[in-house]
Amino acid sequence: MDWKRIKLILIVALIFINGLLAWTLYSENKIIETASIDRNLILDLLEDKSVSLDPDIISINQDIDNIKLNMQSYDEEFMTSVFTSHSDYPDDRLAFQPLEFPRQGELLYEALEDGILEATVLSDDKIISQAYGLMDDLKISRDDVYLKDVGYTGKKTILEFGQKFQDRVIRDSHMILIYNNENLLSFSRVWYDVEGTGKVEETFNSPEYALYDFVRILYNRNPNRERALEIIDFQLVYQLNSDDDGAAVVEGEANIFYEITTSDGETYLVNAIAK
Repeated sequence: MDWKRIKLILIVALIFINGLLAWTLYSENKIIETASIDRNLILDLLEDKSVSLDPDIISINQDIDNIKLNMQSYDEEFMTSVFTSHSDYPDDRLAFQPLEFPRQGELLYEALEDGILEATVLSDDKIISQAYGLMDDLKISRDDVYLKDVGYTGKKTILEFGQKFQDRVIRDSHMILIYNNENLLSFSRVWYDVEGTGKVEETFNSPEYALYDFVRILYNRNPNRERALEIIDFQLVYQLNSDDDGAAVVEGEANIFYEITTSDGETYLVNAIAK
């Protein structure tokens, strides 16, 4: 019996089997990442973790473009003239000035106040209309803007707006305007020019997989959570990676994420594109 030959055959067979097993494990892992995990299993998992949702909320359109972002800037003289025109105090005691940029590329103007603010008498709708008028003067398309929040401090009304592209939120952008009635007190903004670069051709992780990953992130963030949660929003969003020092990124290709918002106001990002 040729033991050397038999030994060689066994070695070759073992190498082939190991290679086949490795490929099988790799393929199964890719299936877990990209294919649809059974929805009922995910709903049972969420229920076990005291998380509820309307199943229809994850039925979203994955038709989305890749985009490049480039931070906008304005001529200072133009900005000052626009802001001055939005101060309606009769005694002209408000004058706008540019302040030092607190973050890279952020535009920030603030009024110099020389008196006590007037009592707030205008409705939110009228103040929001005033803000959109300012955006028109700054040549910001209303189609790219959505209202995120309305808040109050003393006699001031604080409006926070976000930017979107083809109805998809760009998380890096913000625009915050502070008013006393019709008078603009301050304005800060990080805003981007957007260039679409074609439809996404990569494979998407399924919404069910995103929920599976969400459970993992939720547990890591708060392993001792006892309070029940509800998923109130589930959408595809864009985001650039931020610098380590928290500065806004000036330009780059935006990543695509599933953004999951829960009833406690927290948001969770899960990669939408399979790696």
